[in-house]
Amino acid sequence: MKCQRLIPLVVFITAGGACHAQTTMPSAIVASDESRQAAAYRFSADDEKLLDQIQRGCFNYFWKEVGSPALLVKDRLKAPVSSIAAVGFQLSSLAIGVERGWCSRDEAQQRAQTILRSLLERDDNKYLGMYAHFPDHNTAGVNQAGFDPEISTVDTALLVAGVITASEYFGGAVRELGDRMVADINWRAFALPPDGLISMAWKPTDGKKPAAGGRMLDHKWWINSDEERLVYLFAVGAPRAEFALEPAVYYKLKREVRRYGGLPPFVVSWPGPLFTYFFSHCWIDYQALGPDDPARFGSNAPAVDWFENSRRAVLTHKRRCNENADCLRQLGENGWGLSACVGRDGYIVPQLQPNLSNEDNFHDCTITPYAAGSAIMFTREESMAALRAFYELKSADGRRLVWSDPESGGYGLADSFSIKQGYVCDDYVGIDEGPLLLAIENARTKLIWKTFMKSPHVRRGLKRLGLDKTPG
Repeated sequence: MKCQRLIPLVVFITAGGACHAQTTMPSAIVASDESRQAAAYRFSADDEKLLDQIQRGCFNYFWKEVGSPALLVKDRLKAPVSSIAAVGFQLSSLAIGVERGWCSRDEAQQRAQTILRSLLERDDNKYLGMYAHFPDHNTAGVNQAGFDPEISTVDTALLVAGVITASEYFGGAVRELGDRMVADINWRAFALPPDGLISMAWKPTDGKKPAAGGRMLDHKWWINSDEERLVYLFAVGAPRAEFALEPAVYYKLKREVRRYGGLPPFVVSWPGPLFTYFFSHCWIDYQALGPDDPARFGSNAPAVDWFENSRRAVLTHKRRCNENADCLRQLGENGWGLSACVGRDGYIVPQLQPNLSNEDNFHDCTITPYAAGSAIMFTREESMAALRAFYELKSADGRRLVWSDPESGGYGLADSFSIKQGYVCDDYVGIDEGPLLLAIENARTKLIWKTFMKSPHVRRGLKRLGLDKTPG
């Protein structure tokens, strides 16, 4: 590993419930013995049984909550539209459904083809190959429900991750359609001067005609948080050279290294909810890649093993929940897992320090089971204990409080709950169900990792970023 100039590290320590900062100097973030031991953890037979049920609930959502004839999954159970990011998880879920025996290969393959054709055949759902955030779940075209017509880069990246997974798993016509979709995306057109970072979205003047005119948002993806890396992997690895970005742009993303108390430092996200540390890991096997090498591309940022980074972030998040939220202590060590979700008063995004916003907001300790559950890729023992604790929560009459039985067609764990508020969410969210399903499968069999990482599109991007060490 090349020597690198180090950037200041902000260390958070607690005093009287407040966070205070002091400065030190970080080194590269590399895999620890604890991380390697955690990855070797083996689930018990009882663990596997519960994980089966949780995954089946997630899969039920993606299989049942779809439009017709396009078959796009709904953004939320109660939403009259799809989410293109949720479709990415939906396409990935099909491989798991086949392997687990919840649908036939022919059924899943036909569904993947229908979804891809539905998206490709419309002109009103995309701009320069990039897709609308909220297409109609029945037609795959522009939604008629009044949802924002923005053309979203990060949500398209999540779609592409699912497209690539389905393409590799099914091959044939699915691969042909998937390759066409990936090749059509002009990432370079969304790069903003002067630094070439990618805009968050295209805002069309007429939502029904995205290509007829509009403007690129000035807001761009500039922080090295989890979804952002997925965006730039695909942008750098675009199959058409005229649509691709130079790899150095990936290494321009801000890496702010902070820590809490005596815990190991890590690169923090802006708000700090757990989804900002595991979304891209649903597909990218960072543990197999090891640390990156910014110095090779002219950056003085520290080298980072992103699997190790997320493990540190999750354990810090758990410590903060356990220590600082009175309303989470009823669950003891298992009272953790805060992330974006449907809360009692609408959609919420918690904030937990250390983060770039320097703010805390526990939202009345609204727990999202998918957060601790998706972290199972990094913290198998801790996440398994939390999932079991959530499953076992019962009312005075013995009814499970946050569980809808998949054997009866239910969707498993609730999207969120708050013991303090006496609230259990009765909605389900595609981009919450998705990571829980994929993360558990990766922790059990590495199926999604193995499938996604084989793709020539992925290998090309990794090679250009200096992350693919295989010859050729």
